[in-house]
Amino acid sequence: MTATGSTLVELYQKIIDALPMGILFVDTNLHVRVINNCYATQLGGDVQSILGKYLPDLNPGTYARRVMERNQPEMGDMCTLPSTGNTLKFIVNRIPLSTESGQVMGMVSHIMFTDPNQLKSLNDKINELLNRVDFYKKSINSILRQQYSIERIIGEGEAIRTVKQHILRYASSTFPVLIRGATGTGKELTAHAIHTESPQREGPFISINCAAIPKDLFETELFGYASGAFSGANRDGKPGQIELADNGTLFLDEIGDMPLNAQTKLLRVLEDKRVTRVGSVKSHKVNFRLISATNRNLEEMVRQGTFREDLYYRICALTIHLPPLAERKEDILPIANHILSQIGYGHVGFTPRAMQAMKRYSWPGNVRQLFNVLVHASLHCQANLIDVQDLPGELVQAPASLSTDDDLPLADYLARQEERFLRKALQRHGGNVSAMARQLGISRVTLYNKFKKYHLNPTAEHEDSTC
Repeated sequence: MTATGSTLVELYQKIIDALPMGILFVDTNLHVRVINNCYATQLGGDVQSILGKYLPDLNPGTYARRVMERNQPEMGDMCTLPSTGNTLKFIVNRIPLSTESGQVMGMVSHIMFTDPNQLKSLNDKINELLNRVDFYKKSINSILRQQYSIERIIGEGEAIRTVKQHILRYASSTFPVLIRGATGTGKELTAHAIHTESPQREGPFISINCAAIPKDLFETELFGYASGAFSGANRDGKPGQIELADNGTLFLDEIGDMPLNAQTKLLRVLEDKRVTRVGSVKSHKVNFRLISATNRNLEEMVRQGTFREDLYYRICALTIHLPPLAERKEDILPIANHILSQIGYGHVGFTPRAMQAMKRYSWPGNVRQLFNVLVHASLHCQANLIDVQDLPGELVQAPASLSTDDDLPLADYLARQEERFLRKALQRHGGNVSAMARQLGISRVTLYNKFKKYHLNPTAEHEDSTC
């Protein structure tokens, strides 16, 4: 038996109507040429009433024209339809169809679901997952706010109090901030603190170290790239760090190392609030707060032509200068105690000699170097007390400066002399506390109180003297 054309059409229609999912085909003029019952029902009609209709009249938000213009499929997209509003979400595949010569002839839209009850169940699960994602996102943001809050910036000296005041004052604005300071002074921590105190705190914090990205990859990393932009590129393209920072904060660390061509493109983004991926002519609107940091002399770089002058004035509307650790001697002890707590040695303390050596040192590596010094010292110290001999060699290589007491307050000078006297007496008496107390003319209780004050251990001092 040979089927006629009309019976074949009826057969095809019965086949697609039997499918528990929506099938629709539109031509290049966006008129519906094929549709099954499932899809027709979701568009608010039946097959006969919808055939030949202009799809945007039925679904104003359709992406059919975009799919045909790009001639690229869009798979697994989540969408809604006017007849169901936002109450039900569908998973849709949009696939362009082409002739053998490659000319686009239309688009197939494929909605995946079985029946309304199963769709509602799937929709409920999707909403539950979205709620969980939102919950975890808020939880992570809360943890990050605690980890990078302004309270994490340790110190109460005048210099660091000024930095904290600037952070709180600048956080409420949206103008770019330039953080200046030597290596290890806490530029990224300061940037995080500005973000967590700002209206953008719920958005992403995207950090880029400009000195760590190869120059030939810099533009694609910062601005992203379009599909087919270069050999080996992701077929769907890739968003850049600027796009990822949308509605949040973009932190450009070591901005003085940014290549000149990238500086030009960044300036355009800051002026237009739009970013264009490498290999594309289409731009995307972006909204982010820019924070930059550098340890370099940008003014000198501008004079030398290695940093754009117009970009310099764009990024330095607000400036924060981070003082080196050598100018924050009063903050060394609280910072050191905080670091020891972080690395699991919160029970460890310092002898006066060790503390004096740390305050006299110049700290060219700043807080980052202090961290390394304390890791070394905490593993070498005895009796949970860091002494001067537990510190790395560079801190104790200038004994003359350590033995000079001329610049000490009187109370500190007398305390140092008493500590030295007691230490020598301990060695002289071989750790015999009773004999030492009789010779000094004081009670054992008074002597033990002095041992406690100066963190002296009679047994340890005796052992050291016999080595």
